[in-house]
Amino acid sequence: MHTNLDRIINDIETLATYTSTPGKGVTRSSYSKEDQMAKDYLKKEMEKIGLDVYEDAFATVFGQREGKNPDAPTIIIGSHYDSVVNGGRFDGTAGVIAALETLRVLEENHIENDYPIEIIAMNAEEGETFGPGSGVSNSRAMVGTLTEKELDMATNRFGETKREAMKNYGLEPDLEAAKREMSQVKSFLELHIEQGPNLEAQQTDIGLVEYLAGIGRYMIRFHGKFEDSTAAMDTRQDALIAASKFILALDELVKGLGDGITGTVGMINVTPNSNQYVPEFAEISVEIRTMDKAILDKVDVLEELKKIVETIEMDTNVKVEITERARIGYPNPTPPSVMDKETVKLMEEVCEQLNYSSMIINKGTGHDAMITAEYVPTNMIYVPSKDGISHHPDEWTDYEDLQKGIEVMLHTVKKLCQQD
Repeated sequence: MHTNLDRIINDIETLATYTSTPGKGVTRSSYSKEDQMAKDYLKKEMEKIGLDVYEDAFATVFGQREGKNPDAPTIIIGSHYDSVVNGGRFDGTAGVIAALETLRVLEENHIENDYPIEIIAMNAEEGETFGPGSGVSNSRAMVGTLTEKELDMATNRFGETKREAMKNYGLEPDLEAAKREMSQVKSFLELHIEQGPNLEAQQTDIGLVEYLAGIGRYMIRFHGKFEDSTAAMDTRQDALIAASKFILALDELVKGLGDGITGTVGMINVTPNSNQYVPEFAEISVEIRTMDKAILDKVDVLEELKKIVETIEMDTNVKVEITERARIGYPNPTPPSVMDKETVKLMEEVCEQLNYSSMIINKGTGHDAMITAEYVPTNMIYVPSKDGISHHPDEWTDYEDLQKGIEVMLHTVKKLCQQD
């Protein structure tokens, strides 16, 4: 029982043509015509193997293979198929095709499943489309944590709110109807490209995940005083100096908390951005990643940032404000999302049986799996990313490497879907 490499390649290459930026990577934004084209393709492929295909009230596509016990909880496999602007062809899409190919092979080999199995194809995972905190929307709608307010808060690059974009897409979103009873889900399994260099560097076939790092995001704004560069040094209210002090203090704070947490300042804006004037305004973005829940139990990150701000305001006479960029209803930072340990062991056994090398990778990016992990047993399979590149036209995973990941999914699902 094996997957079909030619079929996998055709799926990935076909979906890559559904882009609004031909020749400049894959741009398949949520609720776009390219989104609809990809969705139509996936639905047709699901129908070819006899799946019961349906779409929920938040534009998430499901393809169900009934089980011998229709009342048993469902195994959900899949990922997202939307992309960032000028992204790659594998991010998200590889996981949807992994699920599709898994059910194709089960059907071709007449493998019976006791538990129902469903492909999930999500179209609004990328937070870039509507801004930070707006991603993983399909999975949040499914578990019931997405709010009506969030549909109207932010806009995409075309100036549409999420609700407006969905209506123009032909859908009236119904969050209550999209909510799923998660007690009726046995497990969620997602394959994804690593988006990092570890597998390639270690020449390892498969990455298995014990947890996904939690995320905290903040905007820090510094309000100083505009002056000419001839202004006396001891009277200045330099917003950039204040921002610099904050960045250094953040680095010291996070290093002092140990290996289970990281902090990054990845963006800075300065006004005026000129050597002739003292900066009157600066803003920076802070991202915290948490790998150890115990750290969050003993440290309030926001309060620690406020302490830094108080010191900087006294030292620089610059007014500083902190804005949290948390998802509504979620802590900031979120704790790590813990994967199902028994299934990790099962996948390690599958890798051994298939003669694939594997390693544990826990410092990955955010995925829909981090949302479902709070509600149902959840697991991830990583496949190598060339040079660790992702969200870029140069994103690449060798198809033979992707096929190995799909083989692991296939044999894992085969074991999970059959009762002992």
